[in-house]
Amino acid sequence: MKRKCVDGTLDAAHPGLCFHREVLTYLRWSAIRRDFLEALQASPHLRFTEPKKLWRHSQEALGKWVLSQLARDTRGDRDAASSVSFFPTRAMLSSGTYDEQLIRDVSLKCGSSGTPTVVAEIKQLIASFNLSKRCEDAAAEVLQELESASPSIYCTPSLRIIDAAEVENRTGSQRRVHGAIAEISVRQPKHVRRGCPPVSIPLAAYKKLEMCYKHFAEKTDGERYPRLDYGNRFLLRAATIALRYEGCLATGSLQLCADISLKRHLHAAGYHVMDLCASPINAYMGSPKTGSYNNNEDSSLEGEKVPNHFCSAFPDTDCYFGSLGSALKFDVEAAYNSSVVNPEKKPLLLTLDVPYDEDLCERLFSKLVNDMQQAASKMMIANEKQLPPPFVVDYVLVLPLWWDLPMERKKLLFTTSGGPPLSSDEEEASMDAIVKERSAVLSNGYTVPYEWPQRLAKTAGKSWVCFDGIFVGDTYNYFCTITNKCIPGVTATEVIGLAQPRATADGGQLLETLFASFYGTQQA
Repeated sequence: MKRKCVDGTLDAAHPGLCFHREVLTYLRWSAIRRDFLEALQASPHLRFTEPKKLWRHSQEALGKWVLSQLARDTRGDRDAASSVSFFPTRAMLSSGTYDEQLIRDVSLKCGSSGTPTVVAEIKQLIASFNLSKRCEDAAAEVLQELESASPSIYCTPSLRIIDAAEVENRTGSQRRVHGAIAEISVRQPKHVRRGCPPVSIPLAAYKKLEMCYKHFAEKTDGERYPRLDYGNRFLLRAATIALRYEGCLATGSLQLCADISLKRHLHAAGYHVMDLCASPINAYMGSPKTGSYNNNEDSSLEGEKVPNHFCSAFPDTDCYFGSLGSALKFDVEAAYNSSVVNPEKKPLLLTLDVPYDEDLCERLFSKLVNDMQQAASKMMIANEKQLPPPFVVDYVLVLPLWWDLPMERKKLLFTTSGGPPLSSDEEEASMDAIVKERSAVLSNGYTVPYEWPQRLAKTAGKSWVCFDGIFVGDTYNYFCTITNKCIPGVTATEVIGLAQPRATADGGQLLETLFASFYGTQQA
């Protein structure tokens, strides 16, 4: 099976090579994670509040560390698009790695988390561990092994379907999944003895991947690799995705997605809805349907039946399923005017279901502020010349209630699932207390500086913000795509609607009207 280009170099996009590379990456990253856990456990001055959960906590923290590095990729778009390595390298990061968020994440799991002694110990441990050097070495080892290996000894994936009724033989993590499961194992050559545990995703997610692959990549992949039949091509691509997200990244909270019924409601009203912080597994691909918060239906991966573009952190694996690349490099105007992305020239509704990561929020919302300023500037020029808007874009932000956002709109408090917001003076005071209590969490442990709340509020002013709701208790349902279940009460949540200032004839009041009808509120 040919895995090289005409000039003799490796064909980095070949499905078989991509999967084998991901296996090698998974094995080396797993070794780095184990060493990091051992370093934490061996530290004489660190005492962890939940030592039995340290493996999961450290693994998630390292996954977020990788995402922080990807968010700082200083290469041009073409060089970044050709990159196929999960590991951050010097070629990506001209200013070195960013470790501040990792220091914070580790400190939050320690007793006396914010004391100078604890913070100094964590900083010293991370500096001595030298993640940058380890990742650089691992990336070089993977490349060397790929160049020296014959394709005949590449690893291949094996798929096993676990029926919904088959419960007894499931692992602990598989028991949390609703419905049938697609379990992907790694078949290795007989002479190779390297442990690579299987990874699992809901069967509905696997079928969603196949729907996207058929729509976005089947034709081009088939033309480029005719010697591979469709079944093998898709299995290799899907297995690579599963290993990247469930094996390497392993940050389960990133597979949560915001209220799908609201997205379907906005979709039904004529928006082209796209997620900016997603993966092929959790990106919105629902059918348009008018709904309401009072009759919030359970979400399900089985309902994701409309292939849709999205932004994600790993375009090298995700582009075959509709990814347009990083949200930090997303060009709003180009997407609006693209005959591929938005063929019907519908107004864009871009959602930021932000990850539980202060550093990524700072970068994502700083990008949003810049995009909003450009949109307002271009709209002003169009109005002066009496031209139609160059593009139309509104936003929905869904974020954990960690920040006290000073938006110039009265916040609505939702405390009863399915009920209307509360609005009395007493309840307003209660909401202020809730916001202050929740935002105080950011002062725990090693603190990471951020400026976006004030910048966003100032840019939005009164002209952009059309909804600001606070949901506490079990009033906001997240959907976890990796378990195929709705999860109420994950955390207190803030939902903000931002509508691009424009004339009513151009849909200037549309988003505010739709929020009011969905949540049963009054328009301002």
